[in-house]
Amino acid sequence: MMPPKFSKELTRPTSFNADPSRDQSRTSPCEASCPAGHDIQRTIYLIQNNRFEDALENIWAKHPFPGICGRTCFHPCETPCNRQFYDQEISVRALERAAFDLADRKKVKRPKGRKKTGKRVAVIGSGPAGMTCAYFTALFGHDVTLFEALPVLGGMLRIGIPDYRLPKDVVDAEVGEILKLGVKASTNTRIGEDIPFREIMEQYDASLIATGAWKEKRLAIPGSELAIPALSIMILVAEGERPELGERVVIVGGGGVAFDVASTIRRLGGPEVHIACLESGDKMVAQPEDIAQGEEEGVIIHNSKTFTRIVRENEGVIGIECLDVQSFKFDHVGALQVDAVPGTEHILPADTIIFAVGDAPDFGFLESFDGFRFTRQGTLEVDEKTLSTSVETVFAAGDAVTGPSSVAEAIGTGRSAAIAIDVRLTGKQMDDIHCIYFDPEGRVRTEECAPPEKKAKPHHVVGYDEILNLDYYEKENRVKMKRLPPPESTKGFD
Repeated sequence: MMPPKFSKELTRPTSFNADPSRDQSRTSPCEASCPAGHDIQRTIYLIQNNRFEDALENIWAKHPFPGICGRTCFHPCETPCNRQFYDQEISVRALERAAFDLADRKKVKRPKGRKKTGKRVAVIGSGPAGMTCAYFTALFGHDVTLFEALPVLGGMLRIGIPDYRLPKDVVDAEVGEILKLGVKASTNTRIGEDIPFREIMEQYDASLIATGAWKEKRLAIPGSELAIPALSIMILVAEGERPELGERVVIVGGGGVAFDVASTIRRLGGPEVHIACLESGDKMVAQPEDIAQGEEEGVIIHNSKTFTRIVRENEGVIGIECLDVQSFKFDHVGALQVDAVPGTEHILPADTIIFAVGDAPDFGFLESFDGFRFTRQGTLEVDEKTLSTSVETVFAAGDAVTGPSSVAEAIGTGRSAAIAIDVRLTGKQMDDIHCIYFDPEGRVRTEECAPPEKKAKPHHVVGYDEILNLDYYEKENRVKMKRLPPPESTKGFD
Protein backbone atom coordinates (compact mmCIF):
# COMPACT_ATOMS: atom_id res chain seq x y z
CA MET A 1 0.00 0.00 0.00
CA MET A 2 1.02 3.60 -0.61
CA PRO A 3 -0.26 6.49 1.47
CA PRO A 4 -3.24 8.19 -0.28
CA LYS A 5 -1.21 11.35 -0.88
CA PHE A 6 0.91 9.38 -3.35
CA SER A 7 -1.83 7.45 -5.17
CA LYS A 8 -5.53 8.27 -5.48
CA GLU A 9 -7.47 5.10 -4.73
CA LEU A 10 -10.21 3.86 -7.04
CA THR A 11 -13.65 3.93 -5.39
CA ARG A 12 -15.47 1.35 -7.53
CA PRO A 13 -14.70 -2.01 -9.14
CA THR A 14 -13.43 -1.11 -12.61
CA SER A 15 -13.05 -3.35 -15.67
CA PHE A 16 -11.70 -0.83 -18.17
CA ASN A 17 -10.42 2.72 -18.03
CA ALA A 18 -9.41 4.43 -21.26
CA ASP A 19 -7.84 7.40 -19.49
CA PRO A 20 -6.31 6.38 -16.15
CA SER A 21 -5.18 9.95 -15.51
CA ARG A 22 -8.81 11.07 -14.97
CA ASP A 23 -9.53 8.64 -12.12
CA GLN A 24 -6.11 7.64 -10.84
CA SER A 25 -3.21 9.57 -12.32
CA ARG A 26 -0.59 7.94 -10.09
CA THR A 27 -0.32 4.25 -9.39
CA SER A 28 1.97 1.67 -7.81
CA PRO A 29 4.56 -0.54 -9.53
CA CYS A 30 2.58 -3.66 -8.64
CA GLU A 31 -0.54 -2.54 -10.51
CA ALA A 32 1.51 -1.33 -13.45
CA SER A 33 3.12 -4.80 -13.69
CA CYS A 34 -0.01 -6.98 -13.51
CA PRO A 35 -0.82 -8.56 -16.92
CA ALA A 36 -4.36 -9.28 -15.73
CA GLY A 37 -4.93 -5.61 -14.82
CA HIS A 38 -5.81 -6.35 -11.18
CA ASP A 39 -6.55 -3.23 -9.12
CA ILE A 40 -4.17 -4.45 -6.42
CA GLN A 41 -4.14 -1.39 -4.19
CA ARG A 42 -7.92 -1.42 -3.72
CA THR A 43 -7.95 -5.18 -3.05
CA ILE A 44 -5.23 -4.85 -0.40
CA TYR A 45 -7.04 -1.93 1.24
CA LEU A 46 -10.27 -3.94 1.43
CA ILE A 47 -8.56 -7.03 2.84
CA GLN A 48 -6.66 -4.87 5.33
CA ASN A 49 -10.08 -3.79 6.62
CA ASN A 50 -11.43 -7.37 6.70
CA ARG A 51 -13.73 -6.66 3.74
CA PHE A 52 -13.05 -9.93 1.92
CA GLU A 53 -16.41 -9.89 0.10
CA ASP A 54 -15.72 -6.43 -1.33
CA ALA A 55 -12.20 -7.54 -2.25
CA LEU A 56 -13.57 -10.51 -4.20
CA GLU A 57 -16.06 -8.24 -6.00
CA ASN A 58 -13.21 -5.86 -6.84
CA ILE A 59 -11.19 -8.66 -8.45
CA TRP A 60 -14.22 -9.97 -10.35
CA ALA A 61 -14.43 -6.61 -12.10
CA LYS A 62 -11.10 -7.35 -13.77
CA HIS A 63 -11.18 -11.13 -14.11
CA PRO A 64 -13.12 -14.23 -13.00
CA PHE A 65 -10.21 -16.27 -11.60
CA PRO A 66 -9.00 -15.04 -8.17
CA GLY A 67 -8.83 -18.60 -6.83
CA ILE A 68 -6.76 -19.76 -9.79
CA CYS A 69 -4.49 -16.71 -10.02
CA GLY A 70 -4.10 -16.75 -6.23
CA ARG A 71 -2.49 -20.18 -6.58
CA THR A 72 -0.75 -20.24 -9.97
CA CYS A 73 0.21 -16.69 -10.98
CA PHE A 74 3.95 -16.09 -11.35
CA HIS A 75 3.29 -12.80 -9.50
CA PRO A 76 5.27 -10.28 -11.60
CA CYS A 77 3.56 -7.64 -9.45
CA GLU A 78 5.66 -8.60 -6.43
CA THR A 79 9.06 -8.10 -8.06
CA PRO A 80 8.84 -4.27 -8.36
CA CYS A 81 6.92 -3.80 -5.07
CA ASN A 82 8.04 -0.55 -3.41
CA ARG A 83 7.86 -2.12 0.00
CA GLN A 84 10.90 -4.32 -0.72
CA PHE A 85 13.02 -1.20 -0.19
CA TYR A 86 11.43 -0.68 3.24
CA ASP A 87 11.24 -4.24 4.59
CA GLN A 88 9.99 -6.94 2.16
CA GLU A 89 7.63 -7.08 -0.80
CA ILE A 90 3.96 -7.79 -0.13
CA SER A 91 2.53 -11.27 -0.83
CA VAL A 92 0.05 -10.07 -3.45
CA ARG A 93 -0.69 -13.51 -4.88
CA ALA A 94 -1.51 -14.87 -1.41
CA LEU A 95 -3.83 -11.93 -0.75
CA GLU A 96 -5.72 -12.60 -3.99
CA ARG A 97 -6.12 -16.22 -2.88
CA ALA A 98 -7.35 -14.97 0.52
CA ALA A 99 -10.15 -13.00 -1.15
CA PHE A 100 -11.33 -16.20 -2.86
CA ASP A 101 -10.84 -18.51 0.13
CA LEU A 102 -12.13 -16.32 2.96
CA ALA A 103 -15.00 -14.27 1.50
CA ASP A 104 -18.46 -15.20 2.82
CA ARG A 105 -20.15 -16.22 -0.43
CA LYS A 106 -23.60 -15.51 1.00
CA LYS A 107 -22.67 -11.83 1.27
CA VAL A 108 -20.92 -11.46 -2.09
CA LYS A 109 -22.74 -9.61 -4.86
CA ARG A 110 -22.36 -11.69 -8.02
CA PRO A 111 -21.72 -9.68 -11.21
CA LYS A 112 -24.91 -8.93 -13.13
CA GLY A 113 -25.08 -8.47 -16.85
CA ARG A 114 -26.70 -5.93 -19.10
CA LYS A 115 -29.96 -6.56 -20.92
CA LYS A 116 -29.71 -9.15 -23.69
CA THR A 117 -28.60 -7.74 -27.04
CA GLY A 118 -29.53 -10.73 -29.21
CA LYS A 119 -25.97 -10.88 -30.57
CA ARG A 120 -24.22 -14.27 -30.67
CA VAL A 121 -20.54 -14.81 -29.94
CA ALA A 122 -18.52 -18.02 -30.37
CA VAL A 123 -15.45 -18.59 -28.19
CA ILE A 124 -13.13 -21.32 -29.44
CA GLY A 125 -11.12 -22.66 -26.51
CA SER A 126 -11.99 -22.70 -22.80
CA GLY A 127 -8.62 -21.86 -21.28
CA PRO A 128 -8.07 -18.69 -19.23
CA ALA A 129 -8.27 -16.37 -22.27
CA GLY A 130 -11.41 -17.95 -23.71
CA MET A 131 -13.19 -18.24 -20.36
CA THR A 132 -12.35 -14.64 -19.43
CA CYS A 133 -13.70 -13.41 -22.76
CA ALA A 134 -16.85 -15.53 -22.30
CA TYR A 135 -17.33 -14.09 -18.79
CA PHE A 136 -17.22 -10.45 -19.87
CA THR A 137 -19.06 -10.99 -23.14
CA ALA A 138 -21.95 -12.59 -21.24
CA LEU A 139 -21.96 -9.70 -18.75
CA PHE A 140 -22.18 -7.32 -21.71
CA GLY A 141 -25.47 -8.99 -22.67
CA HIS A 142 -24.41 -11.14 -25.61
CA ASP A 143 -25.18 -14.86 -26.01
CA VAL A 144 -21.95 -16.85 -25.71
CA THR A 145 -21.13 -20.41 -26.75
CA LEU A 146 -17.83 -22.02 -25.78
CA PHE A 147 -16.35 -24.69 -28.05
CA GLU A 148 -13.83 -27.00 -26.39
CA ALA A 149 -12.03 -29.98 -27.95
CA LEU A 150 -11.46 -31.66 -24.56
CA PRO A 151 -14.24 -33.42 -22.64
CA VAL A 152 -13.89 -30.85 -19.82
CA LEU A 153 -13.69 -27.06 -19.62
CA GLY A 154 -10.61 -25.17 -18.45
CA GLY A 155 -7.94 -25.99 -21.01
CA MET A 156 -4.46 -25.84 -19.51
CA LEU A 157 -5.95 -24.87 -16.14
CA ARG A 158 -7.35 -28.39 -15.89
CA ILE A 159 -4.85 -30.41 -17.89
CA GLY A 160 -1.53 -28.57 -17.73
CA ILE A 161 -1.27 -27.55 -14.07
CA PRO A 162 -0.80 -30.31 -11.46
CA ASP A 163 -3.25 -30.74 -8.59
CA TYR A 164 -0.74 -29.82 -5.89
CA ARG A 165 -0.59 -26.33 -7.41
CA LEU A 166 -4.19 -26.00 -8.56
CA PRO A 167 -6.86 -28.31 -7.10
CA LYS A 168 -9.52 -29.14 -9.66
CA ASP A 169 -12.34 -28.12 -7.31
CA VAL A 170 -11.05 -24.53 -7.54
CA VAL A 171 -11.21 -24.70 -11.35
CA ASP A 172 -14.71 -26.21 -11.14
CA ALA A 173 -15.90 -23.43 -8.82
CA GLU A 174 -14.65 -20.57 -10.98
CA VAL A 175 -15.71 -22.10 -14.29
CA GLY A 176 -19.11 -22.78 -12.71
CA GLU A 177 -19.55 -19.09 -11.86
CA ILE A 178 -19.02 -18.23 -15.53
CA LEU A 179 -21.53 -20.83 -16.71
CA LYS A 180 -24.10 -19.37 -14.28
CA LEU A 181 -24.11 -16.23 -16.45
CA GLY A 182 -25.81 -18.26 -19.17
CA VAL A 183 -22.69 -19.20 -21.13
CA LYS A 184 -23.32 -22.36 -23.16
CA ALA A 185 -20.56 -24.95 -23.56
CA SER A 186 -19.98 -27.56 -26.24
CA THR A 187 -17.22 -29.95 -25.15
CA ASN A 188 -15.67 -32.76 -27.23
CA THR A 189 -16.08 -30.40 -30.17
CA ARG A 190 -13.07 -29.79 -32.37
CA ILE A 191 -13.45 -26.87 -34.78
CA GLY A 192 -12.33 -27.92 -38.24
CA GLU A 193 -13.33 -31.54 -37.66
CA ASP A 194 -16.70 -31.60 -35.88
CA ILE A 195 -17.74 -28.13 -37.04
CA PRO A 196 -16.14 -26.22 -39.94
CA PHE A 197 -14.80 -22.82 -38.98
CA ARG A 198 -16.77 -21.28 -41.85
CA GLU A 199 -19.97 -22.50 -40.18
CA ILE A 200 -18.95 -20.68 -36.98
CA MET A 201 -18.48 -17.47 -38.93
CA GLU A 202 -21.87 -17.84 -40.63
CA GLN A 203 -23.82 -18.56 -37.43
CA TYR A 204 -22.26 -16.06 -35.02
CA ASP A 205 -21.96 -12.27 -35.07
CA ALA A 206 -18.38 -12.46 -33.77
CA SER A 207 -15.93 -15.16 -32.74
CA LEU A 208 -12.79 -15.43 -30.62
CA ILE A 209 -9.91 -17.79 -31.32
CA ALA A 210 -8.41 -18.74 -27.95
CA THR A 211 -7.12 -22.21 -28.74
CA GLY A 212 -3.91 -21.92 -26.72
CA ALA A 213 -0.57 -23.54 -27.55
CA TRP A 214 -1.02 -27.31 -27.64
CA LYS A 215 1.35 -28.29 -30.47
CA GLU A 216 4.33 -29.79 -28.67
CA LYS A 217 7.83 -29.07 -29.93
CA ARG A 218 10.64 -31.62 -30.25
CA LEU A 219 14.37 -31.11 -30.50
CA ALA A 220 15.69 -31.71 -33.99
CA ILE A 221 18.10 -34.47 -32.97
CA PRO A 222 18.37 -38.14 -33.89
CA GLY A 223 16.05 -40.29 -31.82
CA SER A 224 13.72 -37.43 -30.88
CA GLU A 225 10.73 -39.62 -31.74
CA LEU A 226 11.58 -41.72 -28.67
CA ALA A 227 11.02 -38.80 -26.31
CA ILE A 228 7.65 -38.14 -24.66
CA PRO A 229 6.25 -34.58 -24.80
CA ALA A 230 5.73 -33.04 -21.36
CA LEU A 231 2.11 -32.17 -22.02
CA SER A 232 1.34 -35.80 -22.86
CA ILE A 233 2.56 -36.83 -19.40
CA MET A 234 0.45 -34.13 -17.73
CA ILE A 235 -2.67 -35.20 -19.68
CA LEU A 236 -2.20 -38.85 -18.71
CA VAL A 237 -1.82 -37.98 -15.03
CA ALA A 238 -4.81 -35.60 -15.15
CA GLU A 239 -6.87 -38.47 -16.56
CA GLY A 240 -5.85 -40.70 -13.64
CA GLU A 241 -3.18 -42.73 -15.45
CA ARG A 242 0.17 -43.66 -13.89
CA PRO A 243 2.60 -43.97 -16.82
CA GLU A 244 5.47 -46.46 -16.61
CA LEU A 245 8.65 -44.35 -16.77
CA GLY A 246 11.34 -46.70 -15.50
CA GLU A 247 13.84 -45.93 -12.76
CA ARG A 248 15.45 -42.76 -14.17
CA VAL A 249 13.79 -39.88 -16.04
CA VAL A 250 15.55 -36.97 -17.77
CA ILE A 251 13.40 -33.93 -18.56
CA VAL A 252 14.88 -31.66 -21.22
CA GLY A 253 14.01 -28.00 -20.62
CA GLY A 254 14.38 -25.45 -17.84
CA GLY A 255 11.02 -23.68 -17.73
CA GLY A 256 8.03 -23.93 -15.44
CA VAL A 257 6.57 -26.86 -17.39
CA ALA A 258 9.74 -28.90 -16.82
CA PHE A 259 9.45 -28.41 -13.06
CA ASP A 260 5.69 -29.10 -13.07
CA VAL A 261 6.40 -32.41 -14.79
CA ALA A 262 9.32 -33.17 -12.46
CA SER A 263 7.25 -32.54 -9.32
CA THR A 264 4.37 -34.55 -10.78
CA ILE A 265 6.62 -37.55 -11.43
CA ARG A 266 8.10 -37.29 -7.94
CA ARG A 267 4.54 -37.61 -6.60
CA LEU A 268 3.93 -40.72 -8.66
CA GLY A 269 6.66 -42.46 -6.69
CA GLY A 270 9.62 -44.43 -7.93
CA PRO A 271 11.67 -42.73 -10.65
CA GLU A 272 14.76 -40.64 -10.02
CA VAL A 273 14.11 -37.33 -11.80
CA HIS A 274 16.68 -35.15 -13.58
CA ILE A 275 16.22 -31.83 -15.41
CA ALA A 276 18.74 -30.86 -18.09
CA CYS A 277 18.65 -27.49 -19.82
CA LEU A 278 20.56 -25.05 -21.99
CA GLU A 279 20.59 -22.20 -19.47
CA SER A 280 23.03 -21.72 -16.61
CA GLY A 281 21.67 -21.89 -13.07
CA ASP A 282 21.11 -18.13 -12.75
CA LYS A 283 19.44 -17.82 -16.18
CA MET A 284 16.80 -20.55 -15.95
CA VAL A 285 13.34 -19.65 -17.22
CA ALA A 286 11.49 -21.28 -14.32
CA GLN A 287 10.57 -19.21 -11.29
CA PRO A 288 13.12 -19.37 -8.43
CA GLU A 289 10.49 -20.80 -6.07
CA ASP A 290 9.77 -23.65 -8.52
CA ILE A 291 13.48 -24.41 -8.82
CA ALA A 292 13.89 -24.37 -5.05
CA GLN A 293 10.90 -26.67 -4.56
CA GLY A 294 12.22 -29.08 -7.19
CA GLU A 295 15.61 -29.27 -5.50
CA GLU A 296 13.96 -29.77 -2.08
CA GLU A 297 11.99 -32.66 -3.53
CA GLY A 298 15.09 -34.37 -4.91
CA VAL A 299 15.08 -33.23 -8.54
CA ILE A 300 18.65 -33.17 -9.90
CA ILE A 301 19.42 -30.25 -12.23
CA HIS A 302 22.03 -30.26 -15.02
CA ASN A 303 22.67 -26.76 -16.37
CA SER A 304 24.43 -25.52 -19.52
CA LYS A 305 23.82 -28.58 -21.70
CA THR A 306 23.16 -28.94 -25.41
CA PHE A 307 21.80 -32.18 -26.79
CA THR A 308 23.01 -34.17 -29.78
CA ARG A 309 21.02 -37.42 -29.82
CA ILE A 310 18.86 -39.79 -27.83
CA VAL A 311 20.78 -43.00 -27.26
CA ARG A 312 18.90 -46.23 -27.77
CA GLU A 313 19.61 -49.90 -27.23
CA ASN A 314 17.38 -52.74 -28.49
CA GLU A 315 14.70 -50.16 -29.43
CA GLY A 316 14.69 -48.79 -25.89
CA VAL A 317 16.07 -45.53 -24.51
CA ILE A 318 19.21 -45.66 -22.38
CA GLY A 319 20.07 -41.95 -22.25
CA ILE A 320 20.62 -38.64 -24.01
CA GLU A 321 23.99 -37.44 -25.31
CA CYS A 322 25.03 -33.91 -24.29
CA LEU A 323 27.82 -31.38 -24.54
CA ASP A 324 28.63 -28.64 -22.07
CA VAL A 325 27.66 -25.14 -23.23
CA GLN A 326 29.95 -22.15 -22.97
CA SER A 327 27.37 -19.64 -24.27
CA PHE A 328 24.36 -19.37 -26.56
CA LYS A 329 22.28 -16.70 -28.29
CA PHE A 330 19.42 -16.24 -30.71
CA ASP A 331 20.13 -14.53 -34.05
CA HIS A 332 17.98 -11.88 -35.76
CA VAL A 333 15.51 -14.48 -37.07
CA GLY A 334 15.25 -16.30 -33.75
CA ALA A 335 17.51 -19.23 -34.62
CA LEU A 336 19.50 -20.67 -31.71
CA GLN A 337 23.29 -20.48 -31.90
CA VAL A 338 25.16 -22.57 -29.32
CA ASP A 339 28.86 -22.37 -28.46
CA ALA A 340 29.52 -25.88 -27.11
CA VAL A 341 32.73 -26.92 -25.35
CA PRO A 342 34.64 -29.34 -27.61
CA GLY A 343 35.43 -32.74 -26.16
CA THR A 344 32.76 -32.63 -23.45
CA GLU A 345 30.49 -35.26 -24.97
CA HIS A 346 28.79 -37.37 -22.31
CA ILE A 347 25.60 -39.34 -21.79
CA LEU A 348 22.98 -38.70 -19.14
CA PRO A 349 21.53 -42.17 -18.49
CA ALA A 350 17.73 -42.44 -18.61
CA ASP A 351 14.92 -44.94 -19.09
CA THR A 352 12.60 -42.14 -20.24
CA ILE A 353 13.34 -38.82 -21.96
CA ILE A 354 10.70 -36.10 -21.69
CA PHE A 355 10.79 -32.97 -23.85
CA ALA A 356 9.64 -29.77 -22.13
CA VAL A 357 11.04 -27.46 -24.80
CA GLY A 358 7.95 -25.43 -25.60
CA ASP A 359 4.59 -25.56 -27.32
CA ALA A 360 3.08 -23.64 -30.22
CA PRO A 361 -0.42 -22.72 -31.41
CA ASP A 362 -2.05 -25.11 -33.87
CA PHE A 363 -4.12 -23.35 -36.52
CA GLY A 364 -4.82 -26.39 -38.70
CA PHE A 365 -8.55 -25.62 -38.54
CA LEU A 366 -7.89 -22.36 -40.43
CA GLU A 367 -5.87 -23.89 -43.29
CA SER A 368 -8.77 -23.89 -45.75
CA PHE A 369 -9.83 -20.38 -44.80
CA ASP A 370 -8.19 -17.45 -46.61
CA GLY A 371 -7.53 -14.05 -45.13
CA PHE A 372 -5.74 -14.69 -41.83
CA ARG A 373 -2.27 -13.25 -41.36
CA PHE A 374 0.36 -14.79 -39.11
CA THR A 375 3.49 -13.51 -37.40
CA ARG A 376 7.00 -14.86 -37.86
CA GLN A 377 6.53 -16.67 -34.53
CA GLY A 378 3.54 -18.59 -35.91
CA THR A 379 0.88 -16.70 -33.94
CA LEU A 380 -2.16 -14.88 -35.29
CA GLU A 381 -1.52 -11.30 -36.31
CA VAL A 382 -3.95 -8.98 -34.53
CA ASP A 383 -4.56 -5.30 -34.01
CA GLU A 384 -2.67 -4.40 -30.85
CA LYS A 385 -5.52 -2.36 -29.40
CA THR A 386 -8.58 -4.41 -30.34
CA LEU A 387 -7.11 -7.94 -30.82
CA SER A 388 -9.09 -8.17 -34.07
CA THR A 389 -7.58 -10.40 -36.76
CA SER A 390 -7.32 -9.63 -40.45
CA VAL A 391 -10.68 -11.38 -40.95
CA GLU A 392 -13.70 -9.25 -40.07
CA THR A 393 -15.63 -10.27 -36.91
CA VAL A 394 -12.85 -12.67 -35.81
CA PHE A 395 -10.74 -11.82 -32.75
CA ALA A 396 -7.98 -13.72 -30.97
CA ALA A 397 -6.51 -13.84 -27.46
CA GLY A 398 -4.15 -15.77 -25.21
CA ASP A 399 -1.37 -18.00 -26.51
CA ALA A 400 -2.88 -17.87 -30.02
CA VAL A 401 -1.62 -14.26 -30.09
CA THR A 402 1.33 -14.20 -27.67
CA GLY A 403 2.68 -17.73 -27.97
CA PRO A 404 3.09 -19.71 -24.72
CA SER A 405 2.59 -17.27 -21.84
CA SER A 406 1.14 -17.09 -18.34
CA VAL A 407 -2.39 -17.46 -16.98
CA ALA A 408 -2.40 -13.76 -16.04
CA GLU A 409 -1.37 -12.67 -19.54
CA ALA A 410 -4.08 -14.85 -21.09
CA ILE A 411 -6.68 -13.34 -18.75
CA GLY A 412 -5.63 -9.80 -19.70
CA THR A 413 -5.97 -10.46 -23.43
CA GLY A 414 -9.30 -12.25 -22.90
CA ARG A 415 -10.79 -9.20 -21.18
CA SER A 416 -9.42 -6.83 -23.84
CA ALA A 417 -10.91 -8.98 -26.60
CA ALA A 418 -14.31 -9.06 -24.88
CA ILE A 419 -14.39 -5.26 -24.64
CA ALA A 420 -13.40 -4.90 -28.30
CA ILE A 421 -16.04 -7.45 -29.37
CA ASP A 422 -18.70 -5.58 -27.38
CA VAL A 423 -17.68 -2.26 -28.92
CA ARG A 424 -17.94 -3.80 -32.40
CA LEU A 425 -21.32 -5.46 -31.78
CA THR A 426 -22.88 -2.33 -30.26
CA GLY A 427 -21.78 -0.13 -33.15
CA LYS A 428 -19.36 1.99 -31.16
CA GLN A 429 -15.66 2.79 -31.43
CA MET A 430 -13.05 2.15 -28.76
CA ASP A 431 -12.52 5.90 -28.50
CA ASP A 432 -16.19 6.29 -27.47
CA ILE A 433 -15.66 4.35 -24.21
CA HIS A 434 -14.16 6.00 -21.15
CA CYS A 435 -14.86 3.51 -18.39
CA ILE A 436 -16.55 0.16 -17.70
CA TYR A 437 -17.31 -0.49 -14.05
CA PHE A 438 -19.57 -2.40 -11.63
CA ASP A 439 -22.21 -0.33 -9.82
CA PRO A 440 -23.13 -0.93 -6.12
CA GLU A 441 -25.59 -3.66 -7.19
CA GLY A 442 -22.94 -5.50 -9.20
CA ARG A 443 -24.29 -4.45 -12.59
CA VAL A 444 -21.96 -3.63 -15.46
CA ARG A 445 -22.11 0.04 -16.45
CA THR A 446 -20.41 1.87 -19.30
CA GLU A 447 -19.40 5.49 -19.09
CA GLU A 448 -18.88 7.06 -22.50
CA CYS A 449 -16.46 9.85 -23.28
CA ALA A 450 -17.81 13.36 -23.24
CA PRO A 451 -16.51 15.07 -26.38
CA PRO A 452 -14.19 16.73 -26.90
CA GLU A 453 -12.13 14.21 -24.94
CA LYS A 454 -8.55 15.03 -24.08
CA LYS A 455 -5.90 12.60 -25.21
CA ALA A 456 -5.55 9.80 -22.67
CA LYS A 457 -2.49 9.86 -20.47
CA PRO A 458 -0.81 6.82 -18.95
CA HIS A 459 -0.42 6.29 -15.23
CA HIS A 460 2.53 7.83 -13.48
CA VAL A 461 4.14 4.91 -11.65
CA VAL A 462 5.28 6.06 -8.20
CA GLY A 463 8.77 4.86 -7.31
CA TYR A 464 10.12 4.36 -3.82
CA ASP A 465 12.27 7.46 -4.11
CA GLU A 466 9.05 9.53 -4.30
CA ILE A 467 7.69 8.13 -1.03
CA LEU A 468 9.15 9.84 2.03
CA ASN A 469 8.75 9.69 5.81
CA LEU A 470 7.35 6.17 6.16
CA ASP A 471 8.46 5.71 9.76
CA TYR A 472 4.86 5.40 10.90
CA TYR A 473 4.69 2.01 9.11
CA GLU A 474 5.78 -0.89 11.30
CA LYS A 475 8.48 -2.98 9.63
CA GLU A 476 7.48 -6.61 9.21
CA ASN A 477 8.76 -9.69 7.43
CA ARG A 478 6.83 -11.01 4.46
CA VAL A 479 4.46 -13.82 5.44
CA LYS A 480 5.35 -17.06 3.69
CA MET A 481 2.64 -19.40 2.47
CA LYS A 482 2.68 -22.69 4.34
CA ARG A 483 3.10 -25.86 2.32
CA LEU A 484 3.89 -29.48 2.98
CA PRO A 485 7.64 -30.09 3.30
CA PRO A 486 9.42 -33.02 1.64
CA PRO A 487 9.09 -35.96 1.93
CA GLU A 488 5.40 -35.48 2.87
CA SER A 489 4.85 -33.24 -0.17
CA THR A 490 5.89 -35.98 -2.61
CA LYS A 491 3.56 -38.64 -1.18
CA GLY A 492 0.57 -37.30 -3.07
CA PHE A 493 -1.00 -34.27 -4.75
CA ASP A 494 -2.30 -32.45 -1.66
